[in-house]
Amino acid sequence: MNENTEFGYKTRQILNEGVDILDKKVTARLYEARQTALNGQRPTVMGLRIAGIGHSVELAIFPQVRNLLAVVALSVGAIGTYYWDAYEQAREFEEIDSALLADELPPAAYLDRGFHAWLEYASDSSSQ
Repeated sequence: MNENTEFGYKTRQILNEGVDILDKKVTARLYEARQTALNGQRPTVMGLRIAGIGHSVELAIFPQVRNLLAVVALSVGAIGTYYWDAYEQAREFEEIDSALLADELPPAAYLDRGFHAWLEYASDSSSQ
């Protein structure tokens, strides 16, 4: 029994000691006030419970569900990352294709070995 529950029981005992000598109207008003206070207090619910089997179902199924949710979240993240990378790569290829098509050189020039040699020579001579 926790401290709050124990305090509640002791308080109830002390309040109930003098009830026998009180007037009936006062007793009725106190009873109504107690019921109003109890109705305003909501019990804490620790989880989904079905009478008789709720706790055992919770212990048997929820750990696997938690693990399954973790695996699903990890899978969604990995798949999302894969598609995002593919999308970014497609955008890069689109930019390269647009630059090639907008350039004055024909695409065949980029495949020529002499052109690559000229690019290397031109980049070496410009860096010196």
